[in-house]
Amino acid sequence: MMRLLLLSFLLGIGLAAPSLSIAAQDGSDGPDATGLARARTIHLDVHASSWRSRGRVSFGIVPSLRMKLTSAGYAVTEDPQVPHDLTLTVDYREERGAPISINLSGTEITCVMALEHPRQGRLFTVKFHVAPRYAELASAPYVEVVERLQASPYFYFLGDLIRGRLDAQLNPAGALILALDRQFARDRQPRHETPLDTLESPAETFPDLDLFFAPLARENAVEELGRLKDPRAIELLERLTDHPDRRTRLRAVHALGEFDSLSIAPALTRVVQTDSDPGVRDAAAGVLTRYANP
Repeated sequence: MMRLLLLSFLLGIGLAAPSLSIAAQDGSDGPDATGLARARTIHLDVHASSWRSRGRVSFGIVPSLRMKLTSAGYAVTEDPQVPHDLTLTVDYREERGAPISINLSGTEITCVMALEHPRQGRLFTVKFHVAPRYAELASAPYVEVVERLQASPYFYFLGDLIRGRLDAQLNPAGALILALDRQFARDRQPRHETPLDTLESPAETFPDLDLFFAPLARENAVEELGRLKDPRAIELLERLTDHPDRRTRLRAVHALGEFDSLSIAPALTRVVQTDSDPGVRDAAAGVLTRYANP
């Protein structure tokens, strides 16, 4: 509890399952005609606004984006005069949402991110809208909505989206598949105990935000792949039905159910026969029933 309070105070985050409306376009697959894979410096151009007190954005949008780009191996500059290969333009808006009480309203976030190359033009655009769960909201609506932003797949995996577009000429859907595949490979590796795991007071530690948001971001990415219905995702979703986390397995089953393909029947049959969780087994059986009774 102390750790969560510390995180909420310093970064404005909370614990809630995200609910997102996401659109991604542009950046279709194609040849690397101008050496995009060699691009290593990104000009970060962020425009942020808020309806909240004094029009100030409390969330550290620029440091967060900088960290994601740096972690992906890119040099980042906010000075347009510094030589750079690409420009990432971000339009981040915090808008007043529905009223919660007499003196309290929710905050809804709209974020548009566009990656541009000086010769090829726009490589891709992602846009997403994040709102709090008004029906279940008890307090700290701003904390909740910022947490939802950080767990959205297109925000959490931003570095992977850019790497996928530049290194493999993938569109956002293809890059998201690759990013989730990489995370799944890491999840299957045995975790070794570190000195932080043995500290007497967890409140004294500051957890890695990448690890903190990883489970929610993974679940949202699985759900998004089902919404996109990109056939390239089927093989990965089938493997994710064997993920150690039951929530991820459940979302993978539901995502597979979005595809109109009989090829997924063997994977779902295996889930029905072998999964340890009755909820996951029932979900897989339900999808199979829909195929049997179209």
